This record gives sequence, structure tokens and C-alpha cells, in this order.
Amino acid sequence: MVTKGGYVVLLLVMGLLLFGCVQPQVSGNVTEKDAKAFVNDDLRSKYPDAEIKEITETTLSEGSYQIKARITYNYSTPCPVRLNAYYDYPKKGFVASPPEYVTRDCTVCKDFAKASCILGTPEEAIIASHTVAVNDAVKGYLVAHPDAKPDAKFYTEYIDKGTKYRDVWVVRWLSPTTNFGIFVIISQRGPEALTSWEVARSEMV
Repeated sequence: MVTKGGYVVLLLVMGLLLFGCVQPQVSGNVTEKDAKAFVNDDLRSKYPDAEIKEITETTLSEGSYQIKARITYNYSTPCPVRLNAYYDYPKKGFVASPPEYVTRDCTVCKDFAKASCILGTPEEAIIASHTVAVNDAVKGYLVAHPDAKPDAKFYTEYIDKGTKYRDVWVVRWLSPTTNFGIFVIISQRGPEALTSWEVARSEMV
């Protein structure tokens, strides 16, 4: 026989059990779209002056989205600053650790003796295009046209004038005040400038 007090306790226990069963997990309610919206809002808030703010990687692990974001300042200059930010949402929100700087002082691969020196981002390739050896043409172009803007793309295979290059960055420089630009091919490993050539503006646009 259940006493009045016991009956109340029993109701409370049953209520808690039922409440626990019907309450959804917080992470279960969060979609990838929700997580990306949170990250994009945070990027706009924390890095309002960055030229590029974008999500580069998204993975789902144990009900929480692990997201890597790219933040780039001064991408249209010879010395872009690139950093990565990491999120674990909704489990942790923004990971409380300093951002990971990829480029900061206009240098890349400071220790050229290491085989691990790899250009992994367009920002690194842009900097390397005018700081590594065998690229006097690019340096001269930037001296003559300091308003030139860069663009960098990675190719696993690139063919120029019958020569095949593998795992290279192609960096394009173009000034709004001249009728030609300059291309440079840079090895992803090393790095080193493999070749460069001038291209008429009409062929670049």
C-alpha cells in the first residue's frame, strides 16, 4: 500500500523520468545550417574588418559540429594575414584558444632546410611569389606597379608551353594602371618559383 507521501514521491519520480524521456538533446536540435549560421555570425562580430571570412571545413562528431573557419586580412596586397579559428558547436561554442596564425609577418617557410615546408594556403603562395628566389620578374613588377593585386590557385597538375608541373601554385598579379600582368608558378614544396611570364590584360580578364 502506497502512503500519501510515497504517492507524491512516486509521481515526482515518474514525472522526472517522463520529462527526461521527452526532452530532446540540445545537439540533436542543431542542424549543420544552424551551426554554420552561428559561426558566420561570430566571424562577422569578431573580425569585422577581415577581407575574407568563410567556413572551410565542417565535420559532425558526437552530436556536435566541428568547424574550421578562414579569416584573411589584406588579401589584395603582397602581404595578406591569414588565421584559422576553430569551433565546436553546440558542445563548446567557440573554442577558447588563440587563433592559429598561418601568415602574419609577410614571411613563409622560414626554415627552408625542412622538407615539411609546404605552401598550404593562397595567402602563403602570394607571399612566396615575391619573396622566394628566382622571381625577380615579380619583384620588378611590384616595384613598378605597387597597386597590383594578386590571386592564387592551386593545381595538382598544370601545363605551360608543353611543360607539365605537379602540385604548384599559380599566382597572378595584375595592376589596374598597366596593360599587362604577370604569372608565376611556385612549387608547393620548398618553396621555389619555377617560372614566370608576362600576360596581356586582355588575355587575363
